Amino acid sequence: MFGKPRQAALPPASATEQAAPTARPKRGLLGRAVRWSAYNLVWRPIRWELRRMWARREFHATWASSLPLYGYAAIHHAVSGPWWFTPATTAAAAAAIYWVLSRHDILPLAPMTASSTVAVAGAWTTAATFAPFDPITSISWAALTAGGTAAWGFSKQARRWRSAQLRVRYSTRRLPGVLGALTFGGIVVAARPTVSGTGRTAYPLRLTQPGITRRKLEKAVRDIEQGMDWSEGSVREIIQDPKHNAASRVLLIHHEGGIKARTVRFDPPEMPRSVYGRRWLGVNDQGEPYYITPFIKGYGATHSISGGATGSTKSNLLRLRAKLAAHTPTLLWVIDLKSRGKAYAHLLPRIDRIAVTDEQAAEMFADAAAMVPLRAELLLPEHNQVLPAMEVAGDSGFCAVEILADEIRTIWAKTRRNAAPIVEDSNKVTSEARAFLIGVHAATQYWNQDSAHPKLLPNFTDAYAGRTRYDSDSQFLLRRWNRYKTSELPAGAFYVQSSGSEDPTLIYTPEVTDLMLMQTATETESLAPTLEASTADRLLYYRDRWAHLPDHLLQYASEAQKHEVRAARERLGMESAPGGERVRRAAADDKPMRLVVSERIDDTAALVSEIADPHLRALATVHLSPSLVSTAASNAASPRSRQWASDRRAVWRDDLKLVEQTERGQWRRIVGEREFIAGVLAAEEALRARRGTGVGGRGEDTTPHSSDTPDDLHIHPLQGGAHLDQRPVPAAPRGQPQGAASPRGVADPGGLAHTYAP
Repeated sequence: MFGKPRQAALPPASATEQAAPTARPKRGLLGRAVRWSAYNLVWRPIRWELRRMWARREFHATWASSLPLYGYAAIHHAVSGPWWFTPATTAAAAAAIYWVLSRHDILPLAPMTASSTVAVAGAWTTAATFAPFDPITSISWAALTAGGTAAWGFSKQARRWRSAQLRVRYSTRRLPGVLGALTFGGIVVAARPTVSGTGRTAYPLRLTQPGITRRKLEKAVRDIEQGMDWSEGSVREIIQDPKHNAASRVLLIHHEGGIKARTVRFDPPEMPRSVYGRRWLGVNDQGEPYYITPFIKGYGATHSISGGATGSTKSNLLRLRAKLAAHTPTLLWVIDLKSRGKAYAHLLPRIDRIAVTDEQAAEMFADAAAMVPLRAELLLPEHNQVLPAMEVAGDSGFCAVEILADEIRTIWAKTRRNAAPIVEDSNKVTSEARAFLIGVHAATQYWNQDSAHPKLLPNFTDAYAGRTRYDSDSQFLLRRWNRYKTSELPAGAFYVQSSGSEDPTLIYTPEVTDLMLMQTATETESLAPTLEASTADRLLYYRDRWAHLPDHLLQYASEAQKHEVRAARERLGMESAPGGERVRRAAADDKPMRLVVSERIDDTAALVSEIADPHLRALATVHLSPSLVSTAASNAASPRSRQWASDRRAVWRDDLKLVEQTERGQWRRIVGEREFIAGVLAAEEALRARRGTGVGGRGEDTTPHSSDTPDDLHIHPLQGGAHLDQRPVPAAPRGQPQGAASPRGVADPGGLAHTYAP
């Protein structure tokens, strides 16, 4: 009932069926000899040769593809085919090959190179079909085919390509086993590896086992190199496969033989014509063009830093930026402290401003910082908090500004004396000027907290690391810097680390010569824009920016720039010294005028004279300076109490937004001079209405009185502020406490009487 049913017994076999089968007749000796000879002397050599040819199939690619073409030409003559069939077929094949190679990296060949080769083969076949098919023609085309095969077999590039293909094929079979031995089992090579002409190989891997991530593979890079018998540092990186969104698809980038120097000519596929256009900086490790976009619509400008040892072509990278920016309506501000402007001399007609000393660089950043509130006044609701750039010359919009600074360490160093003002200005530019089309691109040998203030480094969006003395010198430029051999980079090669990318990109930049800069200056001089008048007229140093141009650069300046140089020196009363420096002209003793006062000094004095209260006038004069003002200097500006000055600074900062406190004890004016004076008067009226006047009020009387004005109070407005002379007063007599009333009836806390003298 249960269990497997048994089969019924079969009847016994007959006697004929039980008999053994008859044996097959043996071959004769001759038959066996022929069989052995055919197998061992013919088939085995052919099989061995076919396997060998398949293992080295790259070597036979030329004759294997030319033999069918040669056969097609013979068949075409035999059947008398139409003449138009061959070129049409060839054109279709070239287009198909170009389409496939442009979307799938099958061979380390450019799509245009492969399609051009097919087109040449088609032309060869077309000529063969049109020619009379006689023995002479047949021998000639056979000789051409043999010559092409020999050229392919013995060319250096072909041998390198064949060896790379053999190496990649062997590594593809071995890599999963090595990863499995390193506790990364289940990893397979998901597709055919891609090989570039520079020796770079990308192995597409698929992580099938859970728990195996790209991060874990990165930690075992050195073990993978040892297991695969690769040289140390040849595994560059393990990145996400850009063709897939899954986290299990990664690319293992292997570069045999290290990074080698590459000669890149300045031949961009396209020149930038718009400020928002992309700019070509060279080629990447795969030989593809590499582009940057310094100005992005709706975002603004980008800032970059580049570092490297001497000879890493940092200056050449800045010159390349200047040459590309010159083809767009962009204002070029250059800081060249290393060669005193000589590196940009041939591009001088296209440069709007150049600084060759630390003082001029400080003035440039002071003007750039002052442009932030001035350009903020130009924002309209439709701008969406970002100024629109002038895309072409004469277009509506605002001109973009690029500041190119070479060897910036001398002015940004944390240990430099009096570095606080320029660091504050630079921090304001790099952190707030992005939306106002002001970009900063700086270079120095070694980036650290001694070469740039710590508050400046986070403001930069892009970093370029060239050849360094040690690999650790790139730790302030690259993330995971210990995975990249920056000390082995050749000249002209840079690792580019963008703010939005996790892994850097290796690029090779072209050389920029003085002749190229001269040609660019001649071609693009008409593209030079001008700064808007509402901003240029209110900058402190912009009007006289050409006054201190060194003599050795005058011969490179344009006629318009030479005119500006002469006009600026006449306004400042300067003349040429034998050494090329500018000194102030010393007037003769018999001349009545010994001091030349600029128009701006008179304007400042007229503005300050609108304030009737001398103490308030002294306090406002100190804050008219474009640089930082300390709290101690602000308190010392008025003989009144510290609380009196502190109340007014609080109203200026909180209620009217006239000044800002950048850090503890430091104040900066953030509005124009006229707006500041008007705001000071408005604040005084508000304080008077709030506190009341006279003795019956809760506060002090702010109305100026003749007895309240010291006789020796003299305020001399200078360029950038007022000169305040503070002289200590002898201690109070015995029995009179410190801080008692002074002879003029004004309280003097601390025992100091503040007198002002020229």
